[in-house]
Amino acid sequence: LYRQELNLTLPAPLPLHPEAAWLQFQLGISRDGLYPRSSAAVSRLLRDLRDLPTISADYSQDEKALLGACDCSQGE
Repeated sequence: LYRQELNLTLPAPLPLHPEAAWLQFQLGISRDGLYPRSSAAVSRLLRDLRDLPTISADYSQDEKALLGACDCSQGE
């Protein structure tokens, strides 16, 4: 359903790499939204953001609403 809604045409889902910096960053968020000082996740993520190509980016729904670019009558 997700692939159909976004009109994704990839034949199979992309593989998930557990060692990926973005995934380690997400998994490291505590319930308080904090990281331990010893965590390398933030520095690894920042390095990857600097060094790897950006494929796409978009505003959040809140930012779109503030810019008047969101059809906020539809629920998510």
